[in-house]
Amino acid sequence: MEKKKGMIPSIIFGSIILLSILTLTFFIFNGDSILEGIKDGFTDEEYISVQD
Repeated sequence: MEKKKGMIPSIIFGSIILLSILTLTFFIFNGDSILEGIKDGFTDEEYISVQD
């Protein structure tokens, strides 16, 4: 049997594509909750009082 050339690069390239697809679908379905968390972090209702 002859060993196929390019097996390792194809595995690496395939795993990169798979990870990017999984990351994209995660942000599509959970993006609203992540966006709300970011907005809540930047818009706190508590104000810092300055004492003279």
